[in-house]
Amino acid sequence: MATDDICFPCSVGITHTCPICQAVVSGSGNAPCYPCSQRRRPERQIDEEAATIPIRWMSGMFITFCRGRIPLDDGLASQRITRAAEACRAIAARDPAYGRITTDDVHAAIGAEATRRVAPLIEFMCDVGVLEWDRARLKVLVENDRVDSILMAHQDSPHASLLRQYRDDLAARGRKPVTQQNALTAAVALLAALGDKPLAELSQRHLARALRKTPGQRASLKGFLSFVAGQGGPKLTLPALHPTDPVAQERQLREEIKAWRQRLRKPRHTDEAKALLALLIARIHALPIPRVLSLRDNDVTVTYTSVTLWPEADAITLEESLVGAFRRWAEWSVGYASPPNPWCFKGRYSYEALSEAAVAYYRKPDTKGKPPKY
Repeated sequence: MATDDICFPCSVGITHTCPICQAVVSGSGNAPCYPCSQRRRPERQIDEEAATIPIRWMSGMFITFCRGRIPLDDGLASQRITRAAEACRAIAARDPAYGRITTDDVHAAIGAEATRRVAPLIEFMCDVGVLEWDRARLKVLVENDRVDSILMAHQDSPHASLLRQYRDDLAARGRKPVTQQNALTAAVALLAALGDKPLAELSQRHLARALRKTPGQRASLKGFLSFVAGQGGPKLTLPALHPTDPVAQERQLREEIKAWRQRLRKPRHTDEAKALLALLIARIHALPIPRVLSLRDNDVTVTYTSVTLWPEADAITLEESLVGAFRRWAEWSVGYASPPNPWCFKGRYSYEALSEAAVAYYRKPDTKGKPPKY
C-alpha cells in the first residue's frame, strides 16, 4: 500500500552547504567541508599562540603574519606557526619598543640558527617596518659566537689560558671577529700538534706537522708565532714558500672567467645566474665580492647599452659582454613603481642580499640543485 513516508537519507538530504565557504558538499548536517575544517585547526592554533605573546602589538603582528604568509592548508603549517610563536615570545621577553627591534635583539633572543628557521617571519618584520635588518652586524655577532665556542671547547686544555690571552691580544689590536676566529683556529691546530706538553717544547717539527695537516692556515699562524715569542716562548719561523708564477695565476683567472661566462649562458636557475654574474663583475673589474653583493638599486645606472656602478663615486662601467647579463639577472628598477633601494643581487629573502656562502657554493660547476640554507 502506497504511503507518503520517505526514507531517512531522503528526509535529511544527501548534500549540505559548508557554512564557511558556501560550497555544496555531500552529507547531511551543518559541518564545514574538509578543507575548511583543516584550516580551522591552524587558525585556532594561531589564536592560542598569540595569547601567549606578552606584547600586544607583537601578538597582532604574529596573527597577521601567520594568516598572510603561512599557507594554512599546508601540512607544515602547524610547525611554522609554532616556530614563529617561539621566536616572537623570545623577542618579546627582551621588551622591545615598537618599531625598534634590532639585529642584536633578534640574535640575542633566538640565535643565528633559529633566525634561519624563521626567515619568513624576519622578512615580514622588515616589510612592515618593525625590524631594521643588518646582515653585516649579524655576521659579526655570529663570528663572536664562534670565537667564544672555540675558547669554551678548549677551556680544559693545558693551553686554555694562552688561547684566552691571544684572543684578548687580538681584540686589543682591533682585529675583526672573523680574523680572531681564523687566528684561534690556527693556534688550536698548532697546539694540537704539541699535545699536553708545555709551550717551551714547541718546535719547528710541530709547526711543520700542523702545516702539513692544515696548509690553508699558514697566514693565520704567523700572528700566533709572533704572540708566542712575545710571551717568552720559542721563536719559530714559517718555512719559505715557493714563489708563485704570475703567468700561471693569470692563466688560471682567464680560465675561470671563461668557464663562468659559459655557465652564465645557460644557468640552471636564477640564484646560480646571480652568483656567476657577481663573480664575473668582481674578477673582471677587480672588486671585492662583498662590495658587489651589497649593490643596491640606487648604486646603479642602467641604459640599453651600458651599466654603471656607483655613478656618483667610482663610476665603474661594466664591459659590454656583461651588460645584457646584468639587465637580465640583476634586480634594478626604473621610475617610482619599484620598491625603494632593492638589492641588485637579492638573496633568498627580500631583507638581505645574496650571501658570500651562496656565491662560493655556485663557484664550482659540480654543485647540484640549490645551496643549503645560508
